[in-house]
Amino acid sequence: MSLALKHKGTSANEGHGSLNYIAPRTRLRVVDNSPWSSIAPATRATTVNTGGKDQSGKKVPNIKENKISKPVKDVNDVSNLLALGSKVLSIKPAKCIRVYNKRDRGKIGDKVLVAVNGEMKKGWIVGSRLDSANGWPRFESNNIVLVDNDGNPLGTRILVPIPARLRSLSGDITKILSIASSFV
Repeated sequence: MSLALKHKGTSANEGHGSLNYIAPRTRLRVVDNSPWSSIAPATRATTVNTGGKDQSGKKVPNIKENKISKPVKDVNDVSNLLALGSKVLSIKPAKCIRVYNKRDRGKIGDKVLVAVNGEMKKGWIVGSRLDSANGWPRFESNNIVLVDNDGNPLGTRILVPIPARLRSLSGDITKILSIASSFV
């Protein structure tokens, strides 16, 4: 029996074997510039204590202000990660909880429910590590774009190329196509 037939039914979540579908528990990469994206160098707000004395010399209680920190560009920058606190946990990729189709197995163009940074969000699969078949391109990672309950994208840009064949699909994915910068 050939190796391809032996691993025909395995999913893309473990990183080995034939990659034929995206199943629940699969790690997905958020590729828009939303706050949950792992590839966008977004600036995040941190709280800073500003206490001391005012102009008249009276003591002023500590006030917490939101200040914008420098962009997260390198995970090895420990001082920046410590300043960000718990927001740095969003670097971990999203995990698929459910695929909205009959078989609960996803491919490019399917809607999914994911857990990211302790929250449940909906998204569309715009790229996968699946073997390219029927003209769909193959990507290095499983990519999604997060949307809200109305189908509007949570980000304003998509940072990676997405398949041009998504234009042939109907539904809420047309809103994602409008913010895409490049197609493959």
